[in-house]
Amino acid sequence: MSSTAVLEEAPSEEVLSNVDIDIEVTSSTLILGSQMNNEDGHSEDASMLVEGTTPVEMRQTNVTTVPKEPSTCWKTGARYCIVTFCCLNVVMLVFGGLWPALSQYSKDDHKRIVIIQTDRLVNVVNERFLSVALDSSLIRKNFKKFDMKSKAARMLGSSLSPCYLRVGGTAADRLIFVENHPKNGQNDDAPALPIDGGPCAYEAELCTKNHAYFNMSGEAFLEINTFAKTTGMDMIFDLNALLRNGKVWDDTNAKELLAYANGLNLKLNWQLGNEPNAYRHQFDEVVEATQLGDDYVNLRNLLNSYPKYAKSLLVGPDITRPRPPKLADLDYLREFLRTAGPRLNAVTWHQYNLNGREATLQDFLNVETYNTLYEQIILVNNAVRSMALGTPIWLGETGSAFGGGAPELSDRFVASFLWLDKLGVAASEGIHVVVRQSLYGGHYGLLRTEHKGDHKGALIPNPDFWVSILHKKLVGTGVVGVTLLNDFKGPVRIYCHCTEPSALHPGLGAVTIFGVNLLPDAIELSLQGTHNVSSVDRYILQGESGLQSQYVLLNGEKLDIGPNYRIPPLTAQPMDLNSPISMPEHSIGFWVLHGAQVPACQNTQ
Repeated sequence: MSSTAVLEEAPSEEVLSNVDIDIEVTSSTLILGSQMNNEDGHSEDASMLVEGTTPVEMRQTNVTTVPKEPSTCWKTGARYCIVTFCCLNVVMLVFGGLWPALSQYSKDDHKRIVIIQTDRLVNVVNERFLSVALDSSLIRKNFKKFDMKSKAARMLGSSLSPCYLRVGGTAADRLIFVENHPKNGQNDDAPALPIDGGPCAYEAELCTKNHAYFNMSGEAFLEINTFAKTTGMDMIFDLNALLRNGKVWDDTNAKELLAYANGLNLKLNWQLGNEPNAYRHQFDEVVEATQLGDDYVNLRNLLNSYPKYAKSLLVGPDITRPRPPKLADLDYLREFLRTAGPRLNAVTWHQYNLNGREATLQDFLNVETYNTLYEQIILVNNAVRSMALGTPIWLGETGSAFGGGAPELSDRFVASFLWLDKLGVAASEGIHVVVRQSLYGGHYGLLRTEHKGDHKGALIPNPDFWVSILHKKLVGTGVVGVTLLNDFKGPVRIYCHCTEPSALHPGLGAVTIFGVNLLPDAIELSLQGTHNVSSVDRYILQGESGLQSQYVLLNGEKLDIGPNYRIPPLTAQPMDLNSPISMPEHSIGFWVLHGAQVPACQNTQ
């Protein structure tokens, strides 16, 4: 077995390890309730099932397809033709028991064949993979409607730990720390700040119109840190990068904040600036990438001068998503990394799928909306890897739609498809942490304040909160490769992880399959690549009243918070092993396959 590791320095002085594990094993094949072995008792490689079928798009698997049309064979001579004919017949004989499944797939649009690749993990994510953010604009608003001292906020927030709590956003570059500021987070003349930049997020106007500088008191800063500590989150604070002496970052205010935090022994991680490559259209200012790199070096040295913060994480630079064919943001990232790369614990970037002002219901169901993330991750990964730093890559801020989200869409069940798929894509494509914008605030908040009915004024979950809770409960850090035959990047999207250890049955391993069905019709999944499954737990999520419902059904039962803001039992529905795995129309599914023997998962469970 060979392994390579990328280490992240954790704020609590432990070291988080992201390890790619490569284990030589033999995969078994399962069509739920039926395992197919050859005469020697060994399972055949399921990927070979595609030999001789129509070409399909494959991913993360070593699949050999027939490269030529039948007529081409005769052009290369009779010998080649005879050998090819014999090989195809052997393959068909060996896999004859599974051939009907593929034949049925071609005739039945509601069936999907899913091959689980058990030989190795494609990624191992951070244990805080699913993390959350609070926008800095909430500080200016004195946390109106979100009382972090309340039992509701602390109980609901703690259900998402372990995670990072990133405090940042456009308003971070307007924030000034004033320890004894009398108005606790307010400035005499500053107007209320919109979350996520508001109108300036759409590049229609400069952020300076609505983003005057404002003050954060020591009391406000301590309140956020106390919330993070109480809920089991690790706080990341985004310092103001637009406080400058000419071209150079003015670290005076940062030193005041560090001295205050150190005096109270507060646990913290840090970053500097928010979307610096977009400063021109946001604030009519420019901070060159090399200069920002020097500023990060200065900040790292400043942190190292405090024993408390010498091991704190420093992450950045939080560039905006790459948008082909204009890729100047990637040039900015590379220039920045040439200077600051060795000082970083993680490289961060931001991504939103849609424009919050323009998004429609159909956009949330369009596979092209989903597929852009693949392309953007590849571009960022290539840019970072070209620097040969070996630094983990984080999605440092993300949501369904920028500008605060899309009204009546980002806070509805239909947005949960996009959220779960983003978690699946990011993990399988090498991202180590995904920071959700936001825990509270905007249309994309995981939590909202109810404005009507019996819960008026109460803090309650949006649909994406329940998806996040189930992901935390069932999905572990080891990412298992998946091939979905004939439907890669289509409306049915499936992912697989090693099961979260706390969800395992005693003495048994397991894998968790999860995904979304964007189709208006039910579908069935035939799983191949695991064996010895002893039981299957099923979790199906649907909108209570359709795609734009703000309430969610789990296996037909409405989810709601219990007394004292306790999360209700998220009860599984046991499956008959002889029954197919089914997904209703417009649904989200998680399945835990207990007893599944996946050697690659042994080091993560």
